[in-house]
Amino acid sequence: HERHDGKGYPERLSGESIPLSARIVAIADTFDAMTSTRPYRKGMPIEIAAKKMLEVRGTQFNAELLDCFLDIAKTEALHHIVGHSDQGIPMGVCPWCGPIIAIPKSTGDDAVVYCRACMGEFKIERKGVRISLTYSERHGTPEQLRYEPDMDVINHFVEMAQ
Repeated sequence: HERHDGKGYPERLSGESIPLSARIVAIADTFDAMTSTRPYRKGMPIEIAAKKMLEVRGTQFNAELLDCFLDIAKTEALHHIVGHSDQGIPMGVCPWCGPIIAIPKSTGDDAVVYCRACMGEFKIERKGVRISLTYSERHGTPEQLRYEPDMDVINHFVEMAQ
């Protein structure tokens, strides 16, 4: 939560004193938050998120890193992460508490996914292109609830920033 201009927290670091990884994560996390569908609002399109991020270029974000990220956003390289789902793979809605549950691309038939809000475990049932989630009457462990980052996109972004 540090900001390029030093107005962030917890240590009010600024510029190059913020570790490179933290500067990158700040950009990626903001983009993800803006483009992801939440229970209380629909995610915004990439173009609108990019425009809003440009408005705080040099204050909230390092200008050069943001420019690199937005160059990537102009291609289709980020489309698969918007809304936490690849094209053609529907997102599930937790039948218990309502948030969107990301269905990873690698998820096969009869796999399980977890709601990170209520920690419920749900079995995926595919019916053609439709996916339904059935509660297994179990809850996920901290390890099962952990997010898996898209390392290909992260590594590409780091390479462009250097």
